Amino acid sequence: MTVEVAIQGSDLEAAHEVIIEGEPGITAKLHHAGGEIDDTHKPVFEANCGQCHELRSPSNRSMTPAQWKATVQRMVTEKGAEIDAETQTQIVAYLTSAARASAGLTAELSIAPDAPIGLREIRIVGKHGTSTAWPFEVSQTPDVIETESNNDPESATTIELPSLINGVINPGGDEDYYVFEGIKGQRYVFSVKAYRLNNISQQFFNPTISIFDAKGVELARSNGFYSLDPLIDMTLPDDGPYLLRIRDLLHRGNPDSVYRLTGGVLPYNTYLFPAGGTLPTEDMDQTHPPAETNQALYGPSSPPKANIVQCVIGGENLPETQWQVKLTADDQPGLKQIRTPYGIFPFVINAHPEAVEEVVELQPASDEVATQDVTTYLNDSTSFSSESEILFETKCSACHELRSPSNRALSAEEWTSTITRMAGKENADITPTERDRIIAFVAQEAQRLGELVARQFEHTQHITTPGAISGRISEPGEVDYYRFTISEGTTLGPWWVIFPFDNVDEKGFDTVYPPETEIDLEKEYIGKDGRKIGWFKTNRRGENVFSNVPEDDVTGYALTYLESDRDQNYLLSLGSDDTIKIWVNDKLVFTKYVHRPLRRADDVIQLPVSKGRNKILVKITNGYGPWGFFADIGGYSLTASSERLNSPLSPSLTLLDANGQVLANNAGIGGRRNAIIDYSFNEPGEYAVRVEDIAGNGGAGYVYHLDVRPTKPDFAISVTPDNPNIGRGGTVLLNVTLQRRVGFTEPIQLSVENLPPGVTASESAILSGAGTTQGYITLTAALDAELVPRVVQVVGSVTTATGNEYRRAATPIEIYRIQNNDQTVQRKNVVVSVTQTSPVVLSTELEEIVVSPEAPIDIVVKVDRQNGNRQNLNLTAVGLPFGVRLQRQNTLLRRNQTEATLTLVPNIITTGSNQLRRNPFIGTQQTRPYTIVINASVGQRIVASSPAIKLWLGSRSDTDQEALIGGN
Repeated sequence: MTVEVAIQGSDLEAAHEVIIEGEPGITAKLHHAGGEIDDTHKPVFEANCGQCHELRSPSNRSMTPAQWKATVQRMVTEKGAEIDAETQTQIVAYLTSAARASAGLTAELSIAPDAPIGLREIRIVGKHGTSTAWPFEVSQTPDVIETESNNDPESATTIELPSLINGVINPGGDEDYYVFEGIKGQRYVFSVKAYRLNNISQQFFNPTISIFDAKGVELARSNGFYSLDPLIDMTLPDDGPYLLRIRDLLHRGNPDSVYRLTGGVLPYNTYLFPAGGTLPTEDMDQTHPPAETNQALYGPSSPPKANIVQCVIGGENLPETQWQVKLTADDQPGLKQIRTPYGIFPFVINAHPEAVEEVVELQPASDEVATQDVTTYLNDSTSFSSESEILFETKCSACHELRSPSNRALSAEEWTSTITRMAGKENADITPTERDRIIAFVAQEAQRLGELVARQFEHTQHITTPGAISGRISEPGEVDYYRFTISEGTTLGPWWVIFPFDNVDEKGFDTVYPPETEIDLEKEYIGKDGRKIGWFKTNRRGENVFSNVPEDDVTGYALTYLESDRDQNYLLSLGSDDTIKIWVNDKLVFTKYVHRPLRRADDVIQLPVSKGRNKILVKITNGYGPWGFFADIGGYSLTASSERLNSPLSPSLTLLDANGQVLANNAGIGGRRNAIIDYSFNEPGEYAVRVEDIAGNGGAGYVYHLDVRPTKPDFAISVTPDNPNIGRGGTVLLNVTLQRRVGFTEPIQLSVENLPPGVTASESAILSGAGTTQGYITLTAALDAELVPRVVQVVGSVTTATGNEYRRAATPIEIYRIQNNDQTVQRKNVVVSVTQTSPVVLSTELEEIVVSPEAPIDIVVKVDRQNGNRQNLNLTAVGLPFGVRLQRQNTLLRRNQTEATLTLVPNIITTGSNQLRRNPFIGTQQTRPYTIVINASVGQRIVASSPAIKLWLGSRSDTDQEALIGGN
């Protein structure tokens, strides 16, 4: 079929190309406004339609060819207009010509009969580059195009259900009415997609829908169900006509108030369960399913043909329907899209065993009581009364609900930290004595919940490790528990320890003390303040091997040996307070200069060991207060996926020990609804994991996929903008964000593949410094670069010290602002376009600088204003590492100025109120430079960027310093 859509927006001048991203099956052709109208069939139009339809009336002159075609058909089918088929064709041809000439830019989309259903993204390429993306949906429900005028009940458009209406709420308080014949007792669903098509629409469009009976009585209304998108689910009381109305809640409207309204006896909140399956293996026997589950049937064992996973499709207004998912050896682990008559469902393919959540039967009386005790605890806010609980309720309950999903996932240590922090606030009104009593109360509650939970573990479903399970939170407030066994937990130790050496003025990190050059366990040394110190052996863990007494300005070493039956790479999970270095067999494998509190798994690195006995030496330096380290070998990643399954679940994932005590928790990473816990287990044994919805919601469609497997080195990145447009001679900035890094410490090198001819990318990386999560790439177009768009890939790559290479493509993210807050939406591709000119071109004539703590550095920024640009520009810098700042955060370049100087100054924080001591010029061992970029902005919008500048802290040993600009 062919459909013509109106294209509206800014910067569409000289549009000449349509880019359709996603699955194949759609081609497009642009039609521009203007030009001559083909008047051949104008007399036919005037004779048959001119009396009622003025072509250039306000309501008609904005109609698209598709809307005119639908209007003509409506006049024939609903109004009884005596127009034969040939006359219809002639009238539509004239109206199409007139609409294209006057209604603006349109795109004629040809959809192949076998085009896969689902979303594509459409971009328009014009004089000013490539537009942002707009979703275009191919569905299997019959489409109807709204036809004006249907602004009151008398002129309502007649529709046959099921139907999908494409419409727009025009300016001036437009209301669209539709009439349909309903059947008594049928359950009808009316659902609007507006906000879900275009997140930015919430700025100006809040659709509301209502259903009226034949007498005009409003039977149902919805102002929002999926966020701002409304949905009505109702059973009709009588046979007969019903009226459907859609309008903006505040009686607004504009050409961007676009909606797709689905109506009929249709399902919603659909799901596929189970949500995952295993690839076929040689030992699968289709005639003998595994004893643990009857959810999968397997193909012949020789040769393995397929694993057929028996699933159900369900949802609201949809009885559960049997569906088979066939997995073959040609499939790859990851996410597979399963196409069904009820929609497309993501399905996880795994190489590890897959299980399905079992329906828990009631246990014998004693166990049933335990289960009831836990349920009562989770739902009863007054489980027992005490003076300390009353104190908690009085001082804390306004902000902290003890038994909410987010709070019951806290360990006693995390509660202690939280309450201590809250008590330190000026308006807390909590005395030290009250603080200690509240801490004791919540610790008691955490222990009590742990004991109740632990009593259930014997009857909790067991997950094979490595392995996965499909589950769902079927009811509001439901909590799912699973057990799993860790068999290879390894603990480093016992430790030989020596301390304290000096760390005055942060010099201990780089000072080579005797343990780095010799290990003599019998020898004494001179330590801090002239103290005699020597090695001693302890069975304590790393977090308290040095001392339970805080001490300032100290350095300590801990030594242990690890036996290995082969050459291999372990994962080592680290935490430190403060700086840390690690040697394996006298080779430095990890170094990090950082000030931080002691937490588990702040860093997860590869630990290369050789066959036999391996020497492991840890060095810790402390600024002030408590100090110590965590060093745990091995590790598992627990991943609860819901967002990538299109499930409404917002998972809270909690790891517990055999006693029911909380070890770790995650309620989503990076604001996404997929929770991950990376954890190193100190010892083998039984553990448990808890899955729940963070808000306590639930239902049959609240599906999740829980994966438990050994942690492997990996990372994930995202990039914005998704449509960088570069004028010839200009530069644009790409911002790359690190979402997850585990298993390596090397910098993540960034590159851009498939750039348009004449466009170059800067050499950039995300370094492994403390808290570094951003990387910056600049794209610069030559003066003769081709004026073409290209779909590109931003790639991060790491080659570890062991020679393993990891490459990951960045996820494109579009950022837009609503009420001065940044909002994001994930896109399919990054499209880079070259345009004729840039309004502003920035240059610095610098490629590389070295910042030292002695003196500031001036950066002269030159601005080349194109085409008479006279805007005031705000100059600032991004990418500055900790320890370097701009002397002035913002520099105003007035409209008549073309040059400004930005000054970089060292920023060393010393001891002070609520501050940690940090000197970035000590302990810095850069292998790659930081990337900084100067930006010019008008308001919140960046209009130009400088080419990237490489920045080194302190000095560079491999470069002639006289060739670099420094602070001398």
